[in-house]
Amino acid sequence: MALEAGQGEWPGIQAADHIRLDRLLAALQDIRTLTSRIKDLDKRVPLLIEALGCTLTEICGIGVVTAMELLVEVGDPCRFRTEAQFARWCGAAPLAVSSGEGHGRARRHRLDVGGNRTVNSVLHIVHVTQVRCHEPARAFMAKKISENKPKRSARRSHKRQLANVIIRHMWKDAESHRARPPAHTRVA
Repeated sequence: MALEAGQGEWPGIQAADHIRLDRLLAALQDIRTLTSRIKDLDKRVPLLIEALGCTLTEICGIGVVTAMELLVEVGDPCRFRTEAQFARWCGAAPLAVSSGEGHGRARRHRLDVGGNRTVNSVLHIVHVTQVRCHEPARAFMAKKISENKPKRSARRSHKRQLANVIIRHMWKDAESHRARPPAHTRVA
């Protein structure tokens, strides 16, 4: 016997159990509503990505949801004039561990804990995916490790490289988007 809201009292059930059942039914309805919204978005997001002319999905490890998350978080990519500026904003730029290393370049670095944590999380997910199934990423990590870099340092370097690749794609997409006439003026 399926329990549905609005069937009235259930025989032999205590008042507290009745309240719990009502809450469970409300939660079930919420889950059904959210599942329906998710399915609707799963259909709409790829169309939006295509309409925006986004090429981020060509990068190994970036799907339509990840690409949309990057587009939403970054906004206008042209506000970043350099790759270093973007890397600093998303927390992928290296920071020197100490200021007492003397003159010249710092020899030890760590990841920046500042910056946009959402984009940094996306970079980490793409890094993990690429290291698992993308040969150039594996080769990059192997090269860094063979240079006696710790695994954390190699991961930091790869995330910085990914930030550069992502912002270049976004700049290219923004440039091609500006070159296209608006959809309402295009001839079909």
